[in-house]
Amino acid sequence: MKRSISLAAVLVLGGVIAAGSALAAYPSAKQLDIAKNGKYLGADACKECHADTHKGWATSRHTDKAKYGPAIGKDNEKNIYEWVRRDWAKLDSHMTLEQKDKNTVYVSAKKFDWKDVGVIVGQNHKQRYLVYYDGGPMEAYEAKTENGGIDWTIDKSKTVQFAGNKERAGYHFLFLQLYPKDGKINKGGYAEHRSYQERCIGCHTTGFDYQGWEKAKADYVAGNRKDLKDLFVADIRIGCEMCHGPGSEHVKNPGADTIIQPAKITDVTMRQMVCGQCHTRTQKSVKSKTSHDLRGYRLGEHYEDYAEFTRPAWGKGNRQVSIDGKGRRDHQQDMDIRLSSTIKGDHSVHASMACFDCHDSHNVGNNKKNPLLKKGKVETCAACHKDKAEAVLKAWDGMQGQEKYGYGNWGTEGGRPAPKQHVFNLDAKGRSFALSPDKYHWALKKDGDATKEADWLAIWPWEKASYDKKGLKVMIGATPWK
Repeated sequence: MKRSISLAAVLVLGGVIAAGSALAAYPSAKQLDIAKNGKYLGADACKECHADTHKGWATSRHTDKAKYGPAIGKDNEKNIYEWVRRDWAKLDSHMTLEQKDKNTVYVSAKKFDWKDVGVIVGQNHKQRYLVYYDGGPMEAYEAKTENGGIDWTIDKSKTVQFAGNKERAGYHFLFLQLYPKDGKINKGGYAEHRSYQERCIGCHTTGFDYQGWEKAKADYVAGNRKDLKDLFVADIRIGCEMCHGPGSEHVKNPGADTIIQPAKITDVTMRQMVCGQCHTRTQKSVKSKTSHDLRGYRLGEHYEDYAEFTRPAWGKGNRQVSIDGKGRRDHQQDMDIRLSSTIKGDHSVHASMACFDCHDSHNVGNNKKNPLLKKGKVETCAACHKDKAEAVLKAWDGMQGQEKYGYGNWGTEGGRPAPKQHVFNLDAKGRSFALSPDKYHWALKKDGDATKEADWLAIWPWEKASYDKKGLKVMIGATPWK
């Protein structure tokens, strides 16, 4: 069911005065057609007319999610942390090649130089490094995990001959996850075995052409293409078009009717998807067996047509979510916010919120005093919560007052540390809290036995309609099998 915002529900944060009549539907059919069929040009195509906005964006954190490395040009060496370049020889700069089994991956016995790095993922919180791999045979070590992939250890006591796999050709991650602080290393390594183009490029760049990539990959495997060094993106940065839609028509015919302004979008789900297309965690992609992004998604389309949300685990918890549904890992804010419809009601202010109501996407990180928000934390919440603003800030901290969780102990209500939790709800003890057991949602498998717990699928509340449409029985409550 579509939900639209009335003027009365538009946040004070957005600077719109409440009235009471419904907003005219936005965007128009013409704008949606352009969003679906237009061509991505890259952010620099917007610079001539939007110089001031472009200037702020160019130094924002959205431009830091991916950068070219020194293998693409010597000037890019500055994109690798200085201490990392200094200490590179001490690091395990092996390349992750391929998965052997769920607890073992092959990594190259060879260590790569920082000058081989073609793409750098991240600048502010952490960095990972990508080097081109042609899919050929290599001498390798085996790296193993004993805690579900959280930490990995390379066995360097012996090497094996990895036969190679041209299906894995592309930019590959090195076995490194490093941080801005001098000498800070993730000691458990990093072992993503698929290429950047296969896995996650869609949310770190603008305009990734996944169909072009798939064709090029097929040609390469068949021996009809020289390499897979092309990233198939319009811009290596997260740029204007990721939020406003492709700009080809707008550049040819400048005007309000050839581009989308996210703040004017009236359908709640669509406005939340502006940021939710990337600030999310998927279980799997619909368009690819290997990706974790919503590759191919364009404004106005539906999440479920491109990916499946990471799954809830009501009453049990897992690495991704707490027992009450709070997100536990990075970029899961969208699911936290969507839970507001169940917690507060469909037409509550929190259920209608989109990220850009509070965050300045053009300037994120530029204001050192308030790097993430348009205004200060208390001032932001005080727009609606008045003198209770200080108290409600506790909702941003999903760990305060909660039992710690970790491998082998996922069954707690613990979530993410402040300010990453976005459930915006407190329990009677003043702790961040999502759904109580009476609001858990379940769907019975086709031909499933309603008395068996194993036949009930944990689903998100907003997925109820889609499971109803599939003809599956949906129940709400703690234990529908009893």
